[in-house]
Amino acid sequence: MRTLQNPRWLLVVSTGPLVLLALLCGGEYGVIQSLLPPASLLRWQQCGLGWAVLAGFTLGYAGWSWATGRRLGARYAGAALVAGGAFLWLCTACGDELLPRSVPRWMVPTDVLVYAWTFVMPTLAHALLLLVVHATPADRPHRALPSFGLAAAVPLAAWLLGLLLSSLRFFDRWDGMLPGQDLLSGALLVAALALGPCAFLFFLVRGAYIIGLNRPDAALGIAWKVVVSLVLPVLGLAVNAGAFWGGLGHEAGIFGNFCSPWFYGLAVLNGALLCCPNPQRPGWRLALLAGRSALLGYTFYFFLVFLPFLPLSVLAVIAVGTGFLMLAPLVLLVLHVQVLSDDLEALRPRFARWVGRAALAGGAALLPLLVTASYWHDRQVLHAALAYVYRPDYARAYALNAPALARTLAVVRQHKAGTRDLFMGSQQPYLSAYYNWLVLDNLTLSDSKMAHLEAVFAQRTAAAEEGPGGSVFPRPGPAPAPAVLRRLTARSRYDARQQAWVSWVDLEVANADGGPVPGEYRTAFALPAGCWVGGYYLDINGRRESGLLAEQKAADWVYAQILHQQDRRDPGLLAYAGPGRLRLSVYPVVGAAVRRTGFQLLHKEPLALAIDGQTVALGTVAGAPAPAGPVATAGGAVVYLSAAAKQRLPLVQRQPYYHFLIDASAGKGGLKAAYEQRVADFLRSGTEGLRNGAPGLGPPRFTLVNTYAHPVPAGADWQQQLDAFPNAGGCYLTGAVQRVLADAQLHPGPGYPVLVVVTDAVAATVLAPDFDELAAAYPESDEFLVLSPGRRAETRSLHRALVPQPLGAAAAGARGVRAWPTAARPRAYLPDDGRPAVVLAQPQAALSLGPGPGPATRWLAGLWLSGYGQWQALHPAAADAQRLAFIQASFQNQLLTPLTSFLALENEAQKAALRRKQAQTLAANASLDAQETPLDAPTAVPLDDYAGWLLLLGLWAGYWKLRQKSLQRA
Repeated sequence: MRTLQNPRWLLVVSTGPLVLLALLCGGEYGVIQSLLPPASLLRWQQCGLGWAVLAGFTLGYAGWSWATGRRLGARYAGAALVAGGAFLWLCTACGDELLPRSVPRWMVPTDVLVYAWTFVMPTLAHALLLLVVHATPADRPHRALPSFGLAAAVPLAAWLLGLLLSSLRFFDRWDGMLPGQDLLSGALLVAALALGPCAFLFFLVRGAYIIGLNRPDAALGIAWKVVVSLVLPVLGLAVNAGAFWGGLGHEAGIFGNFCSPWFYGLAVLNGALLCCPNPQRPGWRLALLAGRSALLGYTFYFFLVFLPFLPLSVLAVIAVGTGFLMLAPLVLLVLHVQVLSDDLEALRPRFARWVGRAALAGGAALLPLLVTASYWHDRQVLHAALAYVYRPDYARAYALNAPALARTLAVVRQHKAGTRDLFMGSQQPYLSAYYNWLVLDNLTLSDSKMAHLEAVFAQRTAAAEEGPGGSVFPRPGPAPAPAVLRRLTARSRYDARQQAWVSWVDLEVANADGGPVPGEYRTAFALPAGCWVGGYYLDINGRRESGLLAEQKAADWVYAQILHQQDRRDPGLLAYAGPGRLRLSVYPVVGAAVRRTGFQLLHKEPLALAIDGQTVALGTVAGAPAPAGPVATAGGAVVYLSAAAKQRLPLVQRQPYYHFLIDASAGKGGLKAAYEQRVADFLRSGTEGLRNGAPGLGPPRFTLVNTYAHPVPAGADWQQQLDAFPNAGGCYLTGAVQRVLADAQLHPGPGYPVLVVVTDAVAATVLAPDFDELAAAYPESDEFLVLSPGRRAETRSLHRALVPQPLGAAAAGARGVRAWPTAARPRAYLPDDGRPAVVLAQPQAALSLGPGPGPATRWLAGLWLSGYGQWQALHPAAADAQRLAFIQASFQNQLLTPLTSFLALENEAQKAALRRKQAQTLAANASLDAQETPLDAPTAVPLDDYAGWLLLLGLWAGYWKLRQKSLQRA
């Protein structure tokens, strides 16, 4: 422990944590600064000055000691204890002013007071250890028993003093005689809370340190080591898990989730190595040093976990009979360091100095490296599965490790749960924060996505995936009152430079019943092709606030937090709910007051826009000439066809063919014969009317579907392939349908697929709610069929895949489509619906932002962004690499895309919070989530686990003061 006198330790235990404290608190202050009243700003300045004094003092003393070759002395230790304690007292006393109630809690997920206590405690602990070293010179004998006796006397004296003052009615005797009585009782309380734990910890650590110095006889030494390194750690883990009262769950604990057998195994191994007699042979002693060093990370981890609780140690010992277990990591660390020091001293005559130091450093790094390697493996497994499901490469054959994914999802679920438990936690302090940073990019993986992944890889039935057309913001508890559209108007002008219309759509919304309960207006509406959103506004407190264009997940998260808090902060959100469909939300709509909002549209042709049953005309036919022909981006990669231009394209009829998707998942091996018979009967009967008026059916194709899609080669015996196929995994129909549709659009030809799903229960498969992103791949019809047992084929729509449709005429084969650009050499087929269309000229080719200037006009930029959205659906893996460039192009042109949202906010603090969250989401994997679905509380960091204990301290202090006042009045 005498190495702690080296000035370099101050850089590790003091300067580093204090710098991190400044960065974290500075980030929080930058977000909420505009919301703070003058008194709070003054408190922030005072605390900042206190931090500067503390940091400057420690850093300056470290530099002076290093330059002069002096070791850290007792005067520094005492001064550091006083300065650090004063700084914590200042922060704690000003906590309500540093973070007033007017600041929404979602903006500051971790209280600055928690930061202060967490990152100043290393300085105080180091100073306390220095005092122990200086009070216990190694050149004179010491006895441990008096130190342990004094340590036990501190909580006993505190308990007796409390009883004595209460029985003597101490404060009542001085009632009215002391003008600063409240100040006196407050000062006494602070002194008791500061001096009591310091004295208790000082004598406790000194006693443990003396035992190590005295090197007691073998029997006493081994007994001491067994108690400290083996009995107390295992007992502490059992008590934390509720083993003696059964009050906690299997995956939760008082201080965190330490229920894994690994924690118990490492505790036993650590105790065995520390209690092991030292061998005489140098080689074995070196190996023992390496083993003991390897477990130093385990000891140090629990020391860090309990470090913020050390000031509560006296109260814990008084209040809880097993409270002394909180102190076991501190005593164990002293013992562990002392044993390692003895090993180094014993090896110094036998080996070069660097050998022992290398064994110590290498061993100490072992556990952190193993933990990091385990977490990195989880990251690779999870991100590979996310890429396959949400960003697949349709040309690649996948073979992922399903058991490894199952284990990883179990770990993810453990680390993401229970972040705000007060008396028990299901996370692991610090480790969960590290895991969430390394594996989840500081975001989360929603429960619905985890269930989806489990269903894909392990045939677990997952709930229907929430699609764009579903409920966007479901909330727990009572929902805001509904609001309705009262008035819809529009303003249009023709921009000759862009050769496009610029229209503003204005909405007036109000509560349906005019009641006082704040309401929310939500709607979704269709947007025609060739129409882009170029702006958004919301009237807030008499001013018109323009919407900020932000990354969609970050914008959704900020909007959801404001609604969750229900603090009437006036957000408005406009985003895509799916291809060609927008969603609009405004909150709050209070009483009978009318809220006004609106958005800008850029469009080539006049159009009629319908929202909530009201229709408004944008532009006029007489106001500007309609485009005579196709309009394309530079290079012709993306083409816009007006309704008239598309109508002039040749009308052709393509030959349909059945593409059977056969369920080959786990547990369906016994149904293979039934599937074969069902398909054969269907092909013989030619039901569902596809032959009526069609040019004839092409040869059928087959794909065997489990976790992956396995196409049967053309001309091969599909029955033989099915019989030999090993059934495993889930039935991931979504991926199979996507691959078939993407191939149909990438390779347009004279035939088109009619999908036929063959399964025993379509509800047990993994099927997306819609395939709107690939709508260009099925221009003839959106119908597909499901062959279920015991009944005729069921018709469904690719726009609503989870809902059975009424049996239609199934005239897909009789419908003509428009061939673009010519019938002889078509590159795309378009539905004959009289509507405009956006077409990719070369869907197989790469589509990316070039280094040169962008499109000449905003409308052309919107055309390029729209084409990129189509290309992204065909090449999700390649598009993921260009996600940031796509979002940046949206920002530069101020045009809404499926990856961005317009968000109108009330104040600068909300905008700062949005920017902070956006930086986080842009740096993370695009398949991860910013929040749960349905809406969950703001995501907390594991440091929030300590807020409950600080709250207990505050409650105890408040109870003490109230008790004194009640005694004074008695």
